[in-house]
Amino acid sequence: MISKELYGFIQLLQKTSGSLKKKEMLSQYKDDKLLQKYLQYVYDEVNYTYGKSKLPIIPDTKEEKIDQDDNLEEMFKLLEDMNSGKLRGSASNEAMVDYLILKPDFYQDLLFYVLKRNIKAKMNARSINEIIPKLIHIAPYQRCQSEAYVDRIKYSTDGNNHGALAQLKADGTFLNICIHKDYDEVTCLTRKGHEVPNYFWFDTFSKIGDWLDKSSVLHGELLVKNEDGSIMDRATGNGLLNGFYKRWETYDAMLLKIDKATPKRKKTLNAELEEMKKTWNYIAHNLVFEVWDIVNLKDWENLYSDETVKERFEKVKTLISKYNEWCSIVEIPDNNCEIRIIESKIVYSHEEMMNFYQEQIDKGLEGIVVKNLDAAWEHDENRQGIIKLKDFKENDLRIVGYKEADPDSEFAGGIGAYICESSDGIVKVNVSGMKRHERGLERVSDDSSEGLKIIDNFDFNQHIGKIAAVKYNELIKNNQGGYSLFLPAILEIRESNDKTEADSFEKIKQTAKYKGK
Repeated sequence: MISKELYGFIQLLQKTSGSLKKKEMLSQYKDDKLLQKYLQYVYDEVNYTYGKSKLPIIPDTKEEKIDQDDNLEEMFKLLEDMNSGKLRGSASNEAMVDYLILKPDFYQDLLFYVLKRNIKAKMNARSINEIIPKLIHIAPYQRCQSEAYVDRIKYSTDGNNHGALAQLKADGTFLNICIHKDYDEVTCLTRKGHEVPNYFWFDTFSKIGDWLDKSSVLHGELLVKNEDGSIMDRATGNGLLNGFYKRWETYDAMLLKIDKATPKRKKTLNAELEEMKKTWNYIAHNLVFEVWDIVNLKDWENLYSDETVKERFEKVKTLISKYNEWCSIVEIPDNNCEIRIIESKIVYSHEEMMNFYQEQIDKGLEGIVVKNLDAAWEHDENRQGIIKLKDFKENDLRIVGYKEADPDSEFAGGIGAYICESSDGIVKVNVSGMKRHERGLERVSDDSSEGLKIIDNFDFNQHIGKIAAVKYNELIKNNQGGYSLFLPAILEIRESNDKTEADSFEKIKQTAKYKGK
């Protein structure tokens, strides 16, 4: 295939009804290298993230379009530069305009499909892999359904009251810890399948392999403790962890910079380095990993395990108990991450489930996840009874801009609110709730008597294009015929290895259980 043939094939897929027919069509071209490569750029979210979900406006030009078919190498080079971070923000927009401005219009569609991670033919990565095995790298991740489906929770079958598993919904950084039994190694992966540093924090976790039949993946939440032993709030804890991941990668670069710096600049850089080390040291001595599930590694990679919730949770309890018993006997470094089971309870009725839920809300926590004991593990949304109940609604929106704070407000000169929208642009809302330094401000003096000033060299555009987790009270209509959110606040700015896509209006509507027309 060449570019025009590829586009024509995608159009045929879009017009074809029935998944079997689509798979038959894909099977006919499964060995085509351009098609394979293009589908990888569209659907592989483990290896490719672009920081954009829509095209910039392509200006009209009187110049003649160059209708010359190619193998899309120029487009692929553009995507590689966006993926590597060589092109970011406005630079990536300019590069896309330069690429598309003299191309036939169908090139815009081809690039648009990549940014939307969907060729709009009702096919997903799993269905493509069924025809072209292992073409798309999928990061396995089981999702919950919303509280709208809570009636799927079963408390008894055949008259036997077996209950359901209710677990605290943790408020930290999701992490997969892969225990490789055969070679005593631990790998830490984000929900998007990106490896993150484990360094010394998880060195002893490989011991769990001694009690496993097969290599397995622990699912849980990475949290940071306050000095009093309580758990840090989500924004603060995740901010420390994300800062660590970013800065550790630049550690060697910092040492090189210090080595070449002038004496005055060297003093400033050394102070920054010491502050970084201080933060890392605090994290290393205050990490907690709360586990809620375990899946055999092969089953996880194959996106399905028929082991039930009950069987897997019993395994979690046994393994963590044996591990902590072993830790109490041997000398474990105090900078090794603490591991424990997330707060869990078997509930035998809807009333008992709601009491457990309310207990967590009263503690100021997010809510709970409730699971049918006979539910299997499966990638993506589990419809066998894995339900999330939260005190407030939460959705992911893309930051598309910001508004300056009111000149008369305490945050004058800084960011007043981020302008956020859904993936389809139907929901648009200005979201505040950021901390002072996140607005680009710092105190002029330690006692705050002289007010605030703008942080030197603060990048006001650093979060444009990123995904923000936003909490709110309800979905409402705005005056322009679209939708907004009532009482929105930013929970956190997600990192690209965690989430790169905003939620659609339909997903937000489902989350908010909007009852309007």
